[in-house]
Amino acid sequence: MTNEEKVALKWDSLTIKDNFIFGKAMEINPDWCRRLIEHILNIKIKSISYPEREKTIEARLDSKGIRLDVYVEDEANRSFDIEIQLTDNDNLSKRMRYYLELIDLDKLPKGKSVKYKSLGESYVIFICLFDVFGYGYQLYDFDIVCKRNHDIKFNDGTHRIFLCTEGADSELGEEVRNFLEYVAGRGIKSNFVRELDETVQRVKLSKEWRLSFMTYELTLLEREEQGEERGRENAIIANLRSVMRKLNISAENAMDFLDVPKEEQSYYVSKLNESIK
Repeated sequence: MTNEEKVALKWDSLTIKDNFIFGKAMEINPDWCRRLIEHILNIKIKSISYPEREKTIEARLDSKGIRLDVYVEDEANRSFDIEIQLTDNDNLSKRMRYYLELIDLDKLPKGKSVKYKSLGESYVIFICLFDVFGYGYQLYDFDIVCKRNHDIKFNDGTHRIFLCTEGADSELGEEVRNFLEYVAGRGIKSNFVRELDETVQRVKLSKEWRLSFMTYELTLLEREEQGEERGRENAIIANLRSVMRKLNISAENAMDFLDVPKEEQSYYVSKLNESIK
């Protein structure tokens, strides 16, 4: 099977769980995205906007940037980042901290004196395909409070929310539970979710977005294959040097010893000669 065929099959099998599909669905149906945020946070939002499509944040030249799945802002200077998390890699809390920090840095005016009062509220919402903390809740919502008195709130304007497709939780509204059921692949249980599914189908039928996805995935596959090939070459060259040194034999004899294919031997001779120069 060619790489093109592999990527085409992957596209056909994508669902809302894929961050590309999720991001595009929220982009072409911003009103649905607004209502989802309202359902999750129990707040009212007049309107949302996408400051950038496929938002990428770089804090410094030497820092690790992040590419956000869904990043929107509202009329009250609040920012909302929603991310799909497929695997539990044991560092989601630290990742959420990093996202919040970079979002704040991105919103501060560059090259001007910092006015911290201008920072609006920031919400990072991780939608997890597992129970991230293992307590059976579908909603984990964190505020920073004083250890001595939990009534004292830190009130820094940051909000950390984990939604889990696994578990059961009476704290969640019905539409959020229906949404999580859909993300988990357990069917469509409301008109609200049916609208999302129709949007997903629009994304999947888009030739432009199919091409964009396939181009990106093929580039990743090519880089992976190139990396594997370079790794193989480096291993062969290292083994050749070792055998030549230990057995005190020529490169040609070392390649015969290691069963390097005849048609590749001239290539490795040139590589060895380059390393000597």
